[in-house]
Amino acid sequence: MKKLLMVACLLMLAGGALAQDTPVSDIQHGIGLTPGANLVVPRGIVTALTDDGFFVVDYYVASPGAWDGIFVYMGAVSFDLMLGDVIALCGVYEEHEGLTRINVEFAGLYGSALKVGETVVPPPSVVTAADLTADAEPWESCVITIQDGMEVTSLPGVDGTWSTLCQDGTPLLMGDFWVDPGTVSLGQCYNNTTGIWYESLGT
Repeated sequence: MKKLLMVACLLMLAGGALAQDTPVSDIQHGIGLTPGANLVVPRGIVTALTDDGFFVVDYYVASPGAWDGIFVYMGAVSFDLMLGDVIALCGVYEEHEGLTRINVEFAGLYGSALKVGETVVPPPSVVTAADLTADAEPWESCVITIQDGMEVTSLPGVDGTWSTLCQDGTPLLMGDFWVDPGTVSLGQCYNNTTGIWYESLGT
């Protein structure tokens, strides 16, 4: 009886925590949150996938922009998602190597990434290289288009990143969220590029 009562209480607590959605922008700003100590329950649209997680943009924001994207770390928790999937999330807010993220794996019993629908991925925000130079933090984990022309100044290294120089003189480090490294050549020029701004790596 005690075991059954304990399980029921835990489920009630989990249900209560999931009753309210946490805005992604609040998580990015850390409003009322302590890294590693707070559960957050946003709802997001999948914008990109990695081996150990995925990026989302806030589902409830009509025109997502700065502060509205975040990385969801799944770790060893299996997931099978596609771009445009709408996900109800529960995980621990944390800062990891400069990246704000939701850690579903660390949340244990409470951690979840439940697909609740499908929609169109919102269009990227147009950001200039000067915007990123002035303050890149608001665009972390957001889908952006950089319209500045740029030239490749170094080939991809073992980490899969390479350097570019924008027309205004701004250097940007690129990675495989942007372009397939196998297609990159020295001196190659881009009129524009679209991808996820992953500030902890500068790509």
